[in-house]
Amino acid sequence: LYALAAFCRRLAPRRATFLLMPNWTLERPAVIEQIRKDLAWFARVCPKHELIFLCNTEEERRLIAGVGGNAIFSNHNLMISEDVFRPLPDVPVEYDAVYNGRISHTKRHYLAFEIERLVHVTSSIGELPPAGDRAFIRRLQAQSPLHSIANPLVDGLPGRLTSAGVNRVYNQAAVGLCLSAVEGAMYSSMEYLLAGLPIVSTPSIGGRDVYFDPDYCIIAEPEPAAIRRAVERLRDRAIPREEIRGRTLERVKAERLELMGYLSALKQRMGSDDPPFSEWPFAGTSGLTRWAPVREHLREVAALSSGRI
Repeated sequence: LYALAAFCRRLAPRRATFLLMPNWTLERPAVIEQIRKDLAWFARVCPKHELIFLCNTEEERRLIAGVGGNAIFSNHNLMISEDVFRPLPDVPVEYDAVYNGRISHTKRHYLAFEIERLVHVTSSIGELPPAGDRAFIRRLQAQSPLHSIANPLVDGLPGRLTSAGVNRVYNQAAVGLCLSAVEGAMYSSMEYLLAGLPIVSTPSIGGRDVYFDPDYCIIAEPEPAAIRRAVERLRDRAIPREEIRGRTLERVKAERLELMGYLSALKQRMGSDDPPFSEWPFAGTSGLTRWAPVREHLREVAALSSGRI
């Protein structure tokens, strides 16, 4: 919670509630112990502040509550836009599977190497040096002439695709892949489902399986041959994409309504005269992430409080 501390120190005299959406699993003893210490610090230094964790799994909620935190279950994949990620009937299927995974050994790309026709969507966040990123890309390219990287390559490094571009790549594939063992809720898992793709996943912790349905999602052993067989099985079933999307949205919309009710009640408790939320307020594709200096965020908070925004 170090980043939050910068806000809280500056807002300490004021009453404030912070909603925290972890982007990596909290199901780690060392992390929970650190959160216990952080909560004690916040209670001492910022007694007017309330921290609420929006947890990706019920187990995370239980762990946070166990160290005295305030937490609800609300998986962050609710934030993915169904307007951007959707079936495109005019796009032909060219690949057996797509894997949207950054350049990282934790993503276990090698588990997909036996799939006959495979497309990668990837990016780098600096886990490896540039030379390591280039070597990683070369390894993906070397597996098979039927394996492709959808990103434009600039000096051997992957460029970014737009969200609409990523959705188009999804629609070129029959199945979406989720291959890491540990992470967060994995935005791309929800993107696959909203685009109508069935999913092959490995066992995992982090919450990506919250919206999985055994009718169109297979949890396979983390072994290349098992992943290939599961992909072929789902590919050959040719489940209608609108069915996968529709069933996913039924669950998503129900949980969005629950969160809207919770946030409406929270605003009322904080003294707001605004009416309850009647529409989903989190449109867009960024997962609510916006990077800016702390001082810029604080200026926006001040402007909102004074009614200038």
